[in-house]
Amino acid sequence: MADACWFEWNDPPMSMETTPDTEATRALRKRIAHDIECLSYPARPWVTPRDAEGQILNCIIVGGGQYGQSLAFGLARDRVDRVVVFDANPAGFAGPWMTFARMIMLRTPKDLTGPDLGIGSLTFRAWYEARYGVEAWDRLFRIQRPDWQAYLNWHRDVTGIDVRPASVVTRVAPVAADLFEVDVLSAGQTVTHRARTVILASGAEGSGARSVPSLFAGLSRSLYAHTNDPIDFSRVVGKRVGILGAGASSFDNATAALVAGAASADLCFRRPQLPLSNPRRWMEFAGFLAHYPELPDEQRWRYMKRLYDISQPPPEPTFKRAVSLPGFRMRPATPWLALHEHDGVVHVETPDGTLEYDFVIAGTGISVDLNQRPELAAIAPHVALWGDRFVPPAGEADDRLARFPYLDRYGAFMERTPGSAPWAGRLFAIFRAATLSLGPSSASNSNIRYTAPRIVSGVTRALFLDEADSVFAEFMAQAHHELQPDAVIQAAGQPAG
Repeated sequence: MADACWFEWNDPPMSMETTPDTEATRALRKRIAHDIECLSYPARPWVTPRDAEGQILNCIIVGGGQYGQSLAFGLARDRVDRVVVFDANPAGFAGPWMTFARMIMLRTPKDLTGPDLGIGSLTFRAWYEARYGVEAWDRLFRIQRPDWQAYLNWHRDVTGIDVRPASVVTRVAPVAADLFEVDVLSAGQTVTHRARTVILASGAEGSGARSVPSLFAGLSRSLYAHTNDPIDFSRVVGKRVGILGAGASSFDNATAALVAGAASADLCFRRPQLPLSNPRRWMEFAGFLAHYPELPDEQRWRYMKRLYDISQPPPEPTFKRAVSLPGFRMRPATPWLALHEHDGVVHVETPDGTLEYDFVIAGTGISVDLNQRPELAAIAPHVALWGDRFVPPAGEADDRLARFPYLDRYGAFMERTPGSAPWAGRLFAIFRAATLSLGPSSASNSNIRYTAPRIVSGVTRALFLDEADSVFAEFMAQAHHELQPDAVIQAAGQPAG
């Protein structure tokens, strides 16, 4: 199927219009409402407000992408109110899909589920068939990136969750064992919110920063970018583009540059050949996706180390699209040793001589380091990392993995020093650095189905245990009559009253 479909990428991506209000989409909304009603048990609200004014939120979710909104929906289904999602992007653009992501289609199969949380009428397939028809679904190879964004925007609308766009979280700080302050910058003003639990659903960069090698430091900022940067590719028309790295995003950026009119795009990487294997697709079965967090530390470490050591190739359609374009070239065994700028040209020193480019792009990924996140300055020194909790077998040490936070089975942080951070179990993470603890694909859309309920359970657990004493007192104080006393007395042949 891939061989037959990759060439269709020449078609322009669809606009970011809202889902049209048609008879089919209106019928789907009614179906969703009915399905949610059918699955509403138990419907009883149960979380007691922390304060009389109701100003303290039960949960703040940092990031309104596919995970942030899935978690908010999951909490709503479990009858947790006062949940707010803050997202830094403008309305309708949460996540990477219409910002820095440049693939034409998603890497994952089209029939993936996740944000629906088990409601068939809320799946991407149901939305796609309502919008384009059943035959269009049958023809679809993989999900177009703009369609995935449009689906997520529609999902947010029909579920009614509280997502606040253009709201940048600048500080997350514990102020008590069971309370956080979260500073949010929006419209030029910073407002402090308080919450009993916090989830960091902040994407690839939420646990670190863009990795740009130091050899780029001497270049004018107009001559280079990172693959996660916003790039105006109209600036490279007729120019030579050099890209360091051979991951999927590097191929995507090479394709974007050439389609925009670049004269050439070279992919340079240090490995002698492009990786061929992608075990992540093998991992997509229910046992692994659902229960990886229960594996012993040593096995989890070995899975992730193997993936890091072998890297992964771009998806086949991504690869075929790039190599089909005139001007594309791969340069294996070509590490960049130094970069120099002269008359607006970047001179790249390699073991085989000097290459010249008019614009260069670092496809060098994202580093994991909580200390690089200013909003986590009050958190990072006190939470456990894998390097604090696990000693790898001889020959299997990895400084990159040692910096990953050591999360519990619910995705909650743990104390670095026992007793020093009693709030840690109320702070949850589903970002890049969660993958060692929760699974290699835990932060991707292929695992929302399993990871989101796990984190929701962690939040509801914390909130319920807060109220355990008052719940027990209520249990003991009530009579809990199933039968009316007078009716029982009359049935026994005794006079009422």
